[in-house]
Amino acid sequence: MQLGSTSKNINMLTMLITAAVILGAINTSMFTFANILLAVISYYTLNILGIFMMLHRYYSHKSFEFKYKWLQWFFTCIAVLAGRGSPLGWVYIHRQHHAYSDTEKDPHSPKLLGYKLFGFGHFKSQEEKMQIFLVKDMMTKEQLFIHKWYIGIVLAIVVMLSLINYEVLYFAWLLPVFLVGISQSNFNYFGHMQGYRNYETKDDSRNSPILFPFLLGEAWHNNHHADAKNYSCTVKKFELDPLAWFIKLIRADK
Repeated sequence: MQLGSTSKNINMLTMLITAAVILGAINTSMFTFANILLAVISYYTLNILGIFMMLHRYYSHKSFEFKYKWLQWFFTCIAVLAGRGSPLGWVYIHRQHHAYSDTEKDPHSPKLLGYKLFGFGHFKSQEEKMQIFLVKDMMTKEQLFIHKWYIGIVLAIVVMLSLINYEVLYFAWLLPVFLVGISQSNFNYFGHMQGYRNYETKDDSRNSPILFPFLLGEAWHNNHHADAKNYSCTVKKFELDPLAWFIKLIRADK
């Protein structure tokens, strides 16, 4: 059994999480205010800090560096727990997206794949003729280890959470990761299909205000495509980017 970060494994993990969330929702007594608050906090932590800060702005675009190395690995752990694959695998797909945005080579262009609510089969295989040059900087022993054993690492943490308490597992991980998957699919779709544009980029990227409550500054996707190396997505005054404010606190001074 392979436990790596493959497209097949990520899709299978997504389906299992979806099934577990639906089954767990039958027990409505679990949905207390405290548990719902835990789920909301976990969702924003995994999605904003794990995926968008670490996998997107840090690993994919190298838009900033951390003041301290331990911070990098702390937030990398959060990124791994987000359930969307290893940093190496995620970065590879995202750099393909920027290199071939909204063309036939784009791994998740909504123009070609349409709308996918849960993301099942939404990504083209990242294992087929992998272009190593796109992730040469990610080929470290640490990242290769995470990539090779990704599913095993996630399952080990899930077991530990389940030993604490099922409600902790459900509201701190299962439900938030389920919501992260939905938000990522909507981000991939609406970020290129709905909204306005500040820049005439070569792709169809757009700024989507309807995504802001769920993605914060990542909603200004056209701004990002116009200047991917910038750790902030703000261009106009009303385009708030709380994640950029946080990055400014923890990044190394330049």
